[in-house]
Amino acid sequence: MNRQIVVIYKSVTGFTRQYAQWIGQALDCPVLDFKAASVQAVGESAVMIFGGRLHAGRIDGLKQAKALFAQSKAKRLAVFATGATPSAAQETIAQVWNANFTPEELAHIPHFYMQSGLRYEKMSLGDRLMMKVFAAMIAGKKDKSDYEASMGKSLGRSWDSSSREYIAPLTAWALKETANK
Repeated sequence: MNRQIVVIYKSVTGFTRQYAQWIGQALDCPVLDFKAASVQAVGESAVMIFGGRLHAGRIDGLKQAKALFAQSKAKRLAVFATGATPSAAQETIAQVWNANFTPEELAHIPHFYMQSGLRYEKMSLGDRLMMKVFAAMIAGKKDKSDYEASMGKSLGRSWDSSSREYIAPLTAWALKETANK
């Protein structure tokens, strides 16, 4: 098992956990639920990869993951976020990165987006209500962008568009980062 890399994730509906497991399989490295993560769990790993869901424009658990990284011996942090936003919505995804990272962090922390989906049956009541309000706002808008029209159609039901192909940029980065070390 590759102990140079550790994957830590925070998942509510299961998409982030699935991506973390796929990344762990591809890199043959440990995968930990954030609840079990600690400085000792990160150990001597050179790279810590953190994954969290997008929730109201924020990456769930990122602040705590940054703090864990700062306390650890890991030399590099990479972040992946999962969400229902289509991967093609690059402007929207760029806004997410800008809301979650300082300009300096954006330049030094590799970050990756992985489209997933919606699982209403796994969401809290508050999250389900928030999604219904968001869907109603989009439905009531007269001049919808292509992104809004696409999201409006997909918000009424659970769906899964996650794919192993979305992990490729992150795993390629991690392998390059730990090569010959």
